[in-house]
Amino acid sequence: MKRKFLLLTKTVAFLLILLLCFMAVALVVERKSSYIKNEMYIQEAEKEHVDVFFLGSSHVINGINPVQLYDEQGITAYNLGGYGSVLLSSYWQFRLALERRIPDLVVIDAYMLENDVRYVDDPNANVNSDELHLNIDRFPLTRTKILAINDMFLDDSKKYPFLFDYIIYHDRWKELDSDDFNRLTGNADINRLMGAEMKYVMHSDGFTYTDYGAGTLDRETVGTTYLRRIIDDCQVRGIKVAIVTVPFLAMAENQAAAHTASQIASEYGIPCLNMLEIPDVVDYGLDFMDAGHLNILGATKVTRYIGNWLKENFDLADHRGDAEYATWQKCADEFYENQRNTLTGNEDIHTQLIMLKLCGDSTSFAFSIRGGSMAYADAVLMRQLKSLGAGEKLDEAIASKSSYFLISDHGNITEFAGDDEEKVIETSDGVITYEGVSDLYRIMNIGDDKETNYLYSDEFAYSDVQIIFFEEGEVSSHQYYTGESFDYSYEER
Repeated sequence: MKRKFLLLTKTVAFLLILLLCFMAVALVVERKSSYIKNEMYIQEAEKEHVDVFFLGSSHVINGINPVQLYDEQGITAYNLGGYGSVLLSSYWQFRLALERRIPDLVVIDAYMLENDVRYVDDPNANVNSDELHLNIDRFPLTRTKILAINDMFLDDSKKYPFLFDYIIYHDRWKELDSDDFNRLTGNADINRLMGAEMKYVMHSDGFTYTDYGAGTLDRETVGTTYLRRIIDDCQVRGIKVAIVTVPFLAMAENQAAAHTASQIASEYGIPCLNMLEIPDVVDYGLDFMDAGHLNILGATKVTRYIGNWLKENFDLADHRGDAEYATWQKCADEFYENQRNTLTGNEDIHTQLIMLKLCGDSTSFAFSIRGGSMAYADAVLMRQLKSLGAGEKLDEAIASKSSYFLISDHGNITEFAGDDEEKVIETSDGVITYEGVSDLYRIMNIGDDKETNYLYSDEFAYSDVQIIFFEEGEVSSHQYYTGESFDYSYEER
């Protein structure tokens, strides 16, 4: 009897060890994208710290920043947007998230409302079903997850990798690095923007928004069906709900979908914010990374607008200053600190000007363009300079192709164009002397040092753009950009 018991004990122990090894291997080889995006939700939802869900596509991921929302309004929201998500997949993302936390408010972006394809694996769906892994892999296998996969997929063979994701990850051995093993120790990197991803790039062409005078959709779609399901499920549970349309370069059918979303909101008596029809919320020439997605400049504006709108329309708690929400404050502080740390040294000139727009008021800098530079034909760069405060002198320089010089003293702008007499600019970080002698030869001195000319050297005489950061009379960074067909090489001294 003892021998049988000992054998049974050894067998059980072996199976447990085998199971633990299998689980460890599964954690190591899994792709970490869903863990990175959703782990903070799991942690904060368990503490009942998530008051608002944002649902939608990549328009939401790149367009709404929860840590900014917390910093400015004290609202604790999680960005549950998914790349390529349609309302069908957003519904099930919502249902999976509900298993962890019942929020006070759900905000749904109406993009893709016109989508009328029933299954995400339909070849006509124009949806990459693999992108769903980002949304749902982090959530454990539950009855709700099984319902979700069965509802979203028609082909049974496409369901298994979502139910048992080890199927698609087991052959990642050659890709593994140290970050994969951090998943075992709990030290893996996770998304600190509460599900959002901010993009610090700018589209090379300025967009212009066109109002097509669209009406509403002429039929019910799969999108409208699942939007109604989200609203119904919220109202049954006593959850407040709102619909928004985040700005993008909407075509006629997209605009009709946004109008239909407003119509559905009216039917249910819930607030709706169609940001496509609100002038000046975003600058279509500067605030986008492509036709569909906001960059950090646009996301900052949209998040601020939505935050104010939420405060006006809903009674949401302000958790700022509450020690229990220290993680949220820490994430916000890290976000802004990371921006300040990348204020200088950006190799892409357009990204550099994005950072100046975001953080330039915290420092003093000079911006110089040599006479005859191709930079004057870079419409995006010129628009960016205008957004920083450049004015008539830049227009003069563009028209005459003469040299241009701008000083920003913590946001206070002084500018000069062309060959001119010596100018003295007093700033909070030192006295600047400037003289535009010729297209190539310009003089910039700081303080009493007349020997050092920061705007001319033989090595960089033909640089198109120079950006010089200075603090308390000392240069902290000197960046040179030399352009060729709007592609700029970069040097820093």
